[in-house]
Amino acid sequence: MTLAFDTSILIAIERKNKPIIIKLRSLSKLYPIPAQLPFMCYYEFLQGLKIRKPKRQNNLMNFINHFNTLHTTRTTAEILSDLKLKYNKQGIQLSLTDLLIASQVIENHLTLVTMDKDFENITELRKIIL
Repeated sequence: MTLAFDTSILIAIERKNKPIIIKLRSLSKLYPIPAQLPFMCYYEFLQGLKIRKPKRQNNLMNFINHFNTLHTTRTTAEILSDLKLKYNKQGIQLSLTDLLIASQVIENHLTLVTMDKDFENITELRKIIL
């Protein structure tokens, strides 16, 4: 099983959040294959780094480009559509961004590592909430 990192994890790594980094090191022993990035997590991190100083931008681009970024597919859209309809019917409001991230993680049989508790509501999603 492979992990996928949410944007919250990328930010924690960037900020050198020691408790999170320690937890990630433990997870890397259980999941030795490098983590993947859902498309929206790559986008969100990229958006944040563009407001940084040029030297910091280069360092962060090198960091983010070590990860494989998942591509959206028709299957992603099908899963996204199903999740959106299901949770809307239940009265659970989830952002389209979170649903897209979840859709890609589900499609690729990954486990999402996040600090975002909004993902708790998505029962179809394998997740580790730190």
